[in-house]
Amino acid sequence: MEITCKNCFSRFRAAVQTPLVAPVRVLCPSCGHQMVLKPPQRHEQHAVQFPTVDRRGSIPRRRTAAVADEPRPFRNFLGEHLKRLGFDVTFFETGEPIAHFVRSNRAELAIVNVYLKGKLGVEVTEEIKADPLLKETRVILIGALFRANRFRANPTNLYGADEYIEEQIPELEFSQIIRKLFPEIGGTVEGPVEPVEFDEARRLARLILSDIVIYNAAKVERGIRDGTFFDILRDEIDEGRQYFESRVSIRVRRDSEIFAETLEQFVQMKREELERLKRA
Repeated sequence: MEITCKNCFSRFRAAVQTPLVAPVRVLCPSCGHQMVLKPPQRHEQHAVQFPTVDRRGSIPRRRTAAVADEPRPFRNFLGEHLKRLGFDVTFFETGEPIAHFVRSNRAELAIVNVYLKGKLGVEVTEEIKADPLLKETRVILIGALFRANRFRANPTNLYGADEYIEEQIPELEFSQIIRKLFPEIGGTVEGPVEPVEFDEARRLARLILSDIVIYNAAKVERGIRDGTFFDILRDEIDEGRQYFESRVSIRVRRDSEIFAETLEQFVQMKREELERLKRA
């Protein structure tokens, strides 16, 4: 079985029988880091969806959502998942029209990029939250808010937003956020929610990754294109890992590889985007 070390990202082969049926501990021959390989869990699979029925036995009305972001795979991901959760979704690329749309249609949900063209996403958020007629509208911000305060700030609920997400958010976590904002949404069978400390660790890992990408855009692009991401960004990754480990509990560090997995998922996502562009 070929394995990538979660600490130094070197690749090596280990005599591990697959598929895994029980946890197996392996040792990286390059750096000595110990890892626990675990069998896939049921809650890691995609959610299974069923039609929802209200107490009167009828199919509930669909909700209205507006998403303001540049055309890209992540925007498509948000729209597709919202539709599966019962939302009618309208897309925008700038701030002025989404603010008008939300006000005109009493949209229940607005997801806006922090750095929209024209009216900024944070301005749209403040405008929505200041309107008493839109008190039921929930707002989610997308993006790295803290370019000048590296690794340090807590992005949740700034500018009155109800939630904050980064581009690297997994589908299951995005679904959980929507259900937290709209508890009455039902009809999806999902695995148990992770303990809060693991959820916070994943959010911190994505925030650190966002900062790495922002401050090293050219190196990130080159590393994704050439397959050298972990090599040319080794110093930045080590700095981020040290900060991550200083902020999370021993339990999280012992029972998970959240930081490394977040980076690997990002690299895989970007590689798939490049492949799609090549085929287009």
